Amino acid sequence: MRSWSRATTNIPKTEANKVPEVQLFEERSLKLAWYAGWPDGGHNYSYPHQWLRFHCQCAECRQPFSNQRILDPSKIPGNITLLDAFIEGDCVVLEWTDNHKGRINLKWLVENHLHKLEKEDKSELSLKKSHSIGMSVIDYKELEKSEYVRHLYEAILKEGHIKVHGLPTTPGTVKKFVQDVFNLPVQRTIYGEVFDVMSTDKPINVAYSNAELKPHMDLVYYESPPGLQLLHCLKFDESVQGGESILIDGFDVAEKMRYKFPAEFNVLCSTPVTFEKIHYEREWPVHMRYRRPHIVINDKREITGFFWAPQFEGPFFASEGNVERYYDAYRKLASLIDASPTKKSFLMRPGDLIIFNNRTWLHGRNAFTVSEGVRHLQGCYVNIDEFQSQAQVTLFGNKQRIQFPHVGNQSF
Repeated sequence: MRSWSRATTNIPKTEANKVPEVQLFEERSLKLAWYAGWPDGGHNYSYPHQWLRFHCQCAECRQPFSNQRILDPSKIPGNITLLDAFIEGDCVVLEWTDNHKGRINLKWLVENHLHKLEKEDKSELSLKKSHSIGMSVIDYKELEKSEYVRHLYEAILKEGHIKVHGLPTTPGTVKKFVQDVFNLPVQRTIYGEVFDVMSTDKPINVAYSNAELKPHMDLVYYESPPGLQLLHCLKFDESVQGGESILIDGFDVAEKMRYKFPAEFNVLCSTPVTFEKIHYEREWPVHMRYRRPHIVINDKREITGFFWAPQFEGPFFASEGNVERYYDAYRKLASLIDASPTKKSFLMRPGDLIIFNNRTWLHGRNAFTVSEGVRHLQGCYVNIDEFQSQAQVTLFGNKQRIQFPHVGNQSF
């Protein structure tokens, strides 16, 4: 083993005379001993030679401006090892047996060590999921100030929803809201960029009628269902009876399913279900089908996805022995949804805008009756990954160690 360190210029002032100690091991790993002044300092982390080679940040391996990897991974030998390593400025310089000399930023190494997800300090720059009896409300005019835009993002991330009062009741306002406030495009779907939710004689969706709409996720038959859903009330006449909007925390229900019925929970994690939208009698005929389990978990058995939309379930395909097990678990999950204490029921009024995470919160509507009145909402969607990216940029900027509540995008 060899061990050395060289002077560096770009290190924390409190540890100005202490650069990370570099140790080159024969067992094909590089050890860096970080001092207390560094982020996550006071720890020693080992970096396998292969890992370091694939993460080289020199101009031959990553394009400087775009920061995209341009190296050809097929050209890296399987038996590659380090010949030399030393500190130079704010980087560790690495020399390899394939005659490559590269470098990796020290700050990047300490922020992205191999066991980062296991040891991450979640108390720093973290947003934790929270539940409240009511619902956060903000006035549209307040969003002219950046601090209220931050509050909007935080409420959506932590609570999963927010209501905005005082929007103009002009058609198209919901799309303009997404573009102006979130600085994002709307997500186009088979319903277009903006869709109208009102009772019609020949509805192409249950939502476009006055019938009860049971809690569900929208567009679950997409490989990537919409992330945020925005519904803007344009008109809700006093003569309309019923039509209350409903929200239920799907992730909370899934966790209760795990706790109360662990065996059935596993069935719902492992059994694929058919979700479909097959409708030819519409202006744009569609034939969409996607199979996935109701609950998705990662390698640590954390819930990363929840899919529930009975209105759009197609034929169930399984061996005969699994049919009873599945429907038993299905009924238990449906009962937990119906009894969920997270249920929120409220009436939309003209000028109201409700924003919620379609990936984590189910939504529905009570049936309503109209004589001569009108209930008219206009809605649109935002891609979940684009929203999370914009939340990171708006709330924290270029800070790596941020913990968000899971947004339901199935990321491990």
